[in-house]
Amino acid sequence: MSEAGGTELYGISARLVREACDSIEYEIECNTQNGTMKFFHLFPGIDYAITAFSAFSCMPRRRSFPDVIEFAFCKSGRFECEYEGSFFTYVGEGDFAICPLHAQLAASSFPLRCYEGFAIIVDLKYVGTVLEYVIEDLTIDFQFLLHKFCPYNRCAVIKPVSALQHVCYELYDCSKKQNRGYMRLKVLELFFLLMQWMPKENTATTVYFAGVYIKKIKAIKAYITEHLDERLSLNELAQKYNISLTMMKNCFKAVYGKPINRFQREYKMQKAGQLLKNTNYSILEIAGRMGFENSSKFSSAFKEIIGCSPREYRQNCK
Repeated sequence: MSEAGGTELYGISARLVREACDSIEYEIECNTQNGTMKFFHLFPGIDYAITAFSAFSCMPRRRSFPDVIEFAFCKSGRFECEYEGSFFTYVGEGDFAICPLHAQLAASSFPLRCYEGFAIIVDLKYVGTVLEYVIEDLTIDFQFLLHKFCPYNRCAVIKPVSALQHVCYELYDCSKKQNRGYMRLKVLELFFLLMQWMPKENTATTVYFAGVYIKKIKAIKAYITEHLDERLSLNELAQKYNISLTMMKNCFKAVYGKPINRFQREYKMQKAGQLLKNTNYSILEIAGRMGFENSSKFSSAFKEIIGCSPREYRQNCK
């Protein structure tokens, strides 16, 4: 494996789980459960890794990596990137990201406590800035890709067009078959598409938020998940945390992938489902704990999110 696929790159406490002739798997120490990364060495300086995390964050890297580029696809969950000057951006479900790793500062964070996807790690010290002669008439210029997608030396997050998205899902699925030859072909196809594709405004999703707003948004999320019976309006929440309503809406959706009202409603119904399953509280009591004035409105909201009435849900759990 190249240096790009070692414990140096993914935290101070990556533990080797198993090693085979064509792959190596690490367990990454996180703040809650551990994450896993399984690497396949494809070309000199180029590794492919399938990633899975069930945590809010994992341990930081020992040092900066000025010559490493990560091409990442998020299958599910959400990933937070922090950059110099305390600016943040987010990679969500279906997003594709191109990240010069030396620009990232902090430990990896996962706002939804989960992340699944793949990463292609390119170490320019080994592969150089150009990959050529693997297939005749196919040349991949990594310096060109960085200039095109990351002109400000920060992570570029894009919504891939159909052809690129198709290759991303094929790459994610091919890790289950562990066919290294097929992986190599798909990685080359992905790089080829990136070389040919000219980003358009409607495909770019990279938006950066100042750390001061991210801190407030995380405090707001903590508040609404800890005070389920309160019924603060969005305006009242924005005033409480001294943030504009527009910024609160935009920033919350960027961090957690959903509008704040939808996030709050779904979270309440998930918690209500736990109470219906694990306690003997009446439906009226649970409605009150979720901030509803009567069981009728609560039942309508529960059915909209969960797909059945609270009574049916409780009966099905028995």
